[in-house]
Amino acid sequence: MQSAKGLPMIKELLRQLQHDVMMWVALAVALVTMLISRPRLSDVNWQTIASLAALMAVVQVFERLHVLDALAARLIAPVKHQRQLVQVLLVLAFFSAMLLTNDVAIITLVPLLVMISEMVGFSAVMPTVLIAMAANLGSLLTPMGNPQNLFLLTHYHLSLGHFLQLSWPISVASAILLWGLSWLIPKHQIERPQSVPVQLNGRLVSIAGVATVVILLGIFSLIPLWVMGLVALGLLVLIDWRLIVKIDYGLLLTFIGFFIAVGNLSRAPWIAGGVQQLVHTPLTTYLSALGLSQFISNVPATILLAKFTGQVHALFLGVNVGGLGTLVASLANLLAYKAYQNRVVKPSGRYLRVATVLNFGALLVLGLVGWGLLQLAG
Repeated sequence: MQSAKGLPMIKELLRQLQHDVMMWVALAVALVTMLISRPRLSDVNWQTIASLAALMAVVQVFERLHVLDALAARLIAPVKHQRQLVQVLLVLAFFSAMLLTNDVAIITLVPLLVMISEMVGFSAVMPTVLIAMAANLGSLLTPMGNPQNLFLLTHYHLSLGHFLQLSWPISVASAILLWGLSWLIPKHQIERPQSVPVQLNGRLVSIAGVATVVILLGIFSLIPLWVMGLVALGLLVLIDWRLIVKIDYGLLLTFIGFFIAVGNLSRAPWIAGGVQQLVHTPLTTYLSALGLSQFISNVPATILLAKFTGQVHALFLGVNVGGLGTLVASLANLLAYKAYQNRVVKPSGRYLRVATVLNFGALLVLGLVGWGLLQLAG
């Protein structure tokens, strides 16, 4: 009987995969690059894939237990207008990304934002784009904020003090820019819907909370990946086994496709030779990191360029500022887009236009700031 009930959900999952354009593009690119090099399992960052799957499982569970509804009601209560609400969420995204990573901030806050926007009736397009930007830019301050920073710290054997010297000036500039962009949000009053207070199951919420802590330990590599995976799977089965098919498998396959494509390209001798010609000076390293991130994402760009340069300051600025721009410049951008598309009742075609304008505008401003910081460093 349960399998019969699950068939419509499986059909819906297959339908979503069939119409997931980004996933098919990523898989097609991975397939084409196999003509250059044979793919390797090590090309895929399985830590990232497992972490994303576990985080999506947690969000599904909290949504099923109505925890997100309760948080949404709590956030709406003290604020008076949309701009104030978005500014609160931007602050949360910016600072939580420093310690919990940009992916965690986005996976947690975008569904919350979408839920609030549906409750009170305003467009989630620009706020979602700004939250993605806040998570990306907030994460650049600390080594654990995003994967490229952690890689740079270990690859170049940086001390925490040295790393913070590189990161704090651009982080301050990013915070100022984000605060300015938040004033683009209209100051419309929020009309709070009449709703029944959310009743939470304390026992199940506590179990989900403990499981979340275990999953976060797995994300930070403090426990084995298989333990994190078992806990996430067990949580889904305990709360509602049907949540398993609600994981965004298209997004996971998209990430895998990008990882395979970059791995294949990095082994091409003619690409390696070309990269060596681009990283001789701080400025060329910086511009190469900015540009390459737009096409292959900033984490793979970091790994590729670090093999050929010792210009750590330029590379750090380039790949972190380079997370702005295209949808694939940072995989966190893609994560926010998919979270928006999957949760809004009627997704707006404006999203890509708004994301492009805001991201490239911010890329221009912070790109110039980064160039100035390199000049000051001499």
